[in-house]
Amino acid sequence: MGPHQAPKDLWTQFALSIFRVNGLIVQAGETITKSIGQSSARWQVLGSVHEPQTVADIARHLGLARQSVQRVADALEDEGLVVSSPHPTDKRTKFLSLTPQGRNVLSAIYSRQVLWSQRLLQRLDTDQVALVTSMLNSIGDIIHAETDLVFVDETDGKARTAPPATDASTTKKGSGT
Repeated sequence: MGPHQAPKDLWTQFALSIFRVNGLIVQAGETITKSIGQSSARWQVLGSVHEPQTVADIARHLGLARQSVQRVADALEDEGLVVSSPHPTDKRTKFLSLTPQGRNVLSAIYSRQVLWSQRLLQRLDTDQVALVTSMLNSIGDIIHAETDLVFVDETDGKARTAPPATDASTTKKGSGT
């Protein structure tokens, strides 16, 4: 493997395929939403507000930075597509809810998305799509559970799955580690 080539292992190839498909879906989303004056990012946030949600909850669900979601939420609120209301127990936190106009915009986006996806599904095996969807959800759950365990060791820049031992009581006798 050269210095600028991706590894050829199964996981890397899987991840690169996911990145490619995600990029294509985002591009299609841009096309679907453009005529309504929206974007894929706005669609993702609007679609997450099926019930009152906090920006942090939306960001966690989408796997995005809270600040990115906040910028989109602010723009959607400025356009009257969502409204924020105070959290009953945490005054620093607000709930986002769809406005009637937001529901109309989301409905128009979904109408266009359904037409597009129906064309795709005519060319795909729906049982396989359902299986891949289920598998991706399972893989996502595993990644979510494991991500907190991975970190980059600042001493050597290598990824680790557990912090290095910091005292003598955690090192194995005779292992030299």
